[in-house]
Amino acid sequence: MGTKMKRALVFGSVPCTDWRFLEAYDTAGCPVYCADGGVNVAASAGFRPDFVIGDWDSGGAPVAGVDSVSLPTEKDMTDLQSAMSRACRDGYRDLLLCGALGGPRLDHTVFNLHLLEWLADRGARGLLVDRDNEVRLLDSETVRLDAISPRYHYFSLAPLDRTVEDVSLAGAKYPLTEATLYRGDSLTVSNEPTGPDLTVRVGRGRLLLIRSQRDDLR
Repeated sequence: MGTKMKRALVFGSVPCTDWRFLEAYDTAGCPVYCADGGVNVAASAGFRPDFVIGDWDSGGAPVAGVDSVSLPTEKDMTDLQSAMSRACRDGYRDLLLCGALGGPRLDHTVFNLHLLEWLADRGARGLLVDRDNEVRLLDSETVRLDAISPRYHYFSLAPLDRTVEDVSLAGAKYPLTEATLYRGDSLTVSNEPTGPDLTVRVGRGRLLLIRSQRDDLR
C-alpha cells in the first residue's frame, strides 16, 4: 500500500459564489496557500491563509501575521505556480487547486492545466476543482473513482501526448478496451459513468481526466 501524500489547499484568484463542492474533498487540517487575489477567494470559502504570495495585481495583499511574500510584476512564473512551488517545498505533494479555472484569462486557465504536469514531474499531484469541474493528470496508471460522491454527469479524456496507448474504461457508457487515443481527436469527450465506480486505465502516456457538471449540487 502506498504512502498517503500530505495535502494542501492552494487558491488562485478566480472567484466563486458557491463553495459546497469542496464538501466532497477532505480539507480538514490542510494548510492554505494563496496566490495574490486567492487570499480573498480563500476567505470567501471560509479559510484563513497560512501563506500568501503575489505581485498584488489581482486584488491580494500581504496579510498581517501571515507569512507573505511580495513578487515583482515581471517574473518567470505565475503567482499560482509560485504558491504551488512553496507548498511542494514545504513537503506537500497532494495539492487541491481552487480558484484556478475559468475567469477572464483563458491563457491562465490553459497554463494552470499544464501545471498538473509540472507537479507530476516533481513527484507531486494536483486536482483542479471548481463548482462544476474536476481535472487530474493520469500518467501510465490506473485510477478507480467514486462516481456517486461527487457525482459528475460527464467525463472526458484529453490526451497530452501525441498518442496515449492501451486505454481502457470500465463503468462507462462508452467503454474502451486497450484503445489508442490521439491528441487533437475528440473521440473521448462527453462520456458518462454508468454505475457507482469508474475505472480508467492508461497503459502508456499522459492525459487529463476531466469530470464535469456536478449533478449533486443542482
